[in-house]
Amino acid sequence: MTVTITEEQREAADNLRIFNNAIRMAAYQGLHVKVNLLQMHRTKGPTPVPQVDVLAKL
Repeated sequence: MTVTITEEQREAADNLRIFNNAIRMAAYQGLHVKVNLLQMHRTKGPTPVPQVDVLAKL
């Protein structure tokens, strides 16, 4: 089975990889990184939509 992804999906996946690498780099540099997964509910479109809250401090 072949799965075809759109350009928008490909760009979103690339952005998630960049985001993940940025969090990893912050932790490697000694920052305490706290990540919370939230849910945003919308009146239109897919719901719930995952949202991420990130805090990094020394």
